[in-house]
Amino acid sequence: AYCNLCLRVTLNTHKAQAKTMTAKDNKPAAAAETTVTSNALAARELEWAVNPPCLLEEHRKANGSIIRTRFPPEPNGYLHIGHAKSMDFNFSLAFEKLGVAPENRRTIFRYDDTNPEAETEEYIDSLRRDLEWLGWTPECTTHSSDNFQALYDLAVQLIKKGLAYVCDMTKDEMVAQRDLAKRRSNARHVGKDPDAEAPLDPALLPGRNRDTSAERNLRLFENMRMGMYDEGTYTLRLKMDFE
Repeated sequence: AYCNLCLRVTLNTHKAQAKTMTAKDNKPAAAAETTVTSNALAARELEWAVNPPCLLEEHRKANGSIIRTRFPPEPNGYLHIGHAKSMDFNFSLAFEKLGVAPENRRTIFRYDDTNPEAETEEYIDSLRRDLEWLGWTPECTTHSSDNFQALYDLAVQLIKKGLAYVCDMTKDEMVAQRDLAKRRSNARHVGKDPDAEAPLDPALLPGRNRDTSAERNLRLFENMRMGMYDEGTYTLRLKMDFE
């Protein structure tokens, strides 16, 4: 009942907003105009996350002027008011904020179905019905599980290149490892000696598994895929820069 009430309130709000659209040009009336800001959704500038020109050109050729968002709920329960807000943002508000023309707007409805123990067909069907009931039409519907094999293949490539490894550290050990790395990094940033502020512990940094062979990691990773170990016994980790 709570879910239906939340969704109905949102739907009524959505319909009320639609009435502010002028019949002539399908744009919001002056009193309801959305401020267009080119950097409204800008994230932090990270040097290592900047796409090279070749990838940007490839993206431009593939998408042209099309801008895509996605609405990716996990089908492990019924939708609530937070999901309704997310739908409005991904199907409408984000485009309005960026000034994207209506003909260039696309939103993908993606089931984030990566935890089969908590997900059911009942929730999958419920999410689809609520999306339709609220009046949103996605460009297409996808499933995260569709990418499992591709993700596994990429993981194998990373292991072969020495960029990922299978780790048996416990959660507490990983927390201690990251804390030590953070303290050492903070010391360097303020001009202090990290070895004095946070002495290196070889058991934590780099840890007992980081420099193991690709053959060992491929074998353990395949065993993980086959379910030969208890949940949490091993974790596939990227060789992140602890510095």
